[in-house]
Amino acid sequence: MIGVIGSGSWATALVKILLEKKDRTLNWWVRNDETRRSIAETGHNSHHLPSLTLDPSRVNLSGELTSVVTDSDVLLLAVPSAYIGNVLSQLPSNTYRGKRFISAIKGTIPDCCMSVSYYLEQQLGIPEENICVVSGPSHAEEVATEMPTFLTVASRNMPFANEVAAMLRGSYCHTSTTDDISGIEHCVLAKNIYAIAAGICQGMGYGDNLNAVLTSAALREISEQLAKYIPHEGRHMEDYCYLGDLMVTCWSHHSRNRALGVAVANGETPQQVFARLGSVAEGYYSVKNMHTIYERYGATDKIPIAEAVYRILYEGSDPKQEMEYLVDNVF
Repeated sequence: MIGVIGSGSWATALVKILLEKKDRTLNWWVRNDETRRSIAETGHNSHHLPSLTLDPSRVNLSGELTSVVTDSDVLLLAVPSAYIGNVLSQLPSNTYRGKRFISAIKGTIPDCCMSVSYYLEQQLGIPEENICVVSGPSHAEEVATEMPTFLTVASRNMPFANEVAAMLRGSYCHTSTTDDISGIEHCVLAKNIYAIAAGICQGMGYGDNLNAVLTSAALREISEQLAKYIPHEGRHMEDYCYLGDLMVTCWSHHSRNRALGVAVANGETPQQVFARLGSVAEGYYSVKNMHTIYERYGATDKIPIAEAVYRILYEGSDPKQEMEYLVDNVF
């Protein structure tokens, strides 16, 4: 039995994908009472993707995390990275013994600079062979309308990766697998940072020419990070789990990180944006973690785009000056 933890847009979209298999039922932890009632009574998540229809008779909804974890063999994590530590720490770590984990979280654990897979290993004692990661390119809004969607499942345990890929595969959802779990997780956190930069450029009125150059420079920056710190023989950066995921996050109007960048360029603070949208952008936390890690090794000069985003979001640096510097010296 699969247990889904989280009830935002991406969690709701993943529940839809999983329920494409007609004989499948799920356990689903939905913390908010109103959201849980809405799904149970109408089949709609009233707060996220409300146009999407689910079959509530095939979902065991619960506001109790203990019951969902206890009654599930596989736990699919779809909570924003900023909250996952608080959610999982509600239960003793031995509660998770023997469980297998699918992380669909698009970021890192704030303040501790850990990827989700590393957090699961170090804090909960989950063996690496029981962990896999799901990445895009994908937006929940397009899953809701059954537009072609491509997911990559990464794990060091390839039989588990293949099992999860088959679990998610359907008429509109296409899946592939890789053992490059560390590379995938790094790209997932990095793409959100560069999408904020793309949004800042858009908010300042720059056009598609610069957006294309920014995306190319971002791919170069990510590629250099991976080659130096997380080498992997079978990695091809042009594959859609790397380049494609970066492109859709930087360019799509569905991207919360891009929207954050646009708003910041227009004078809003990140906190004002999150309050207005009612959701967070993972890149806000990821860029702080990336800055902390590279500062520790004296290598912040190797990530000039990410550093510009960090200075804008956390040090109040002027977006126009930062983008002009990148245009004149980096791109």
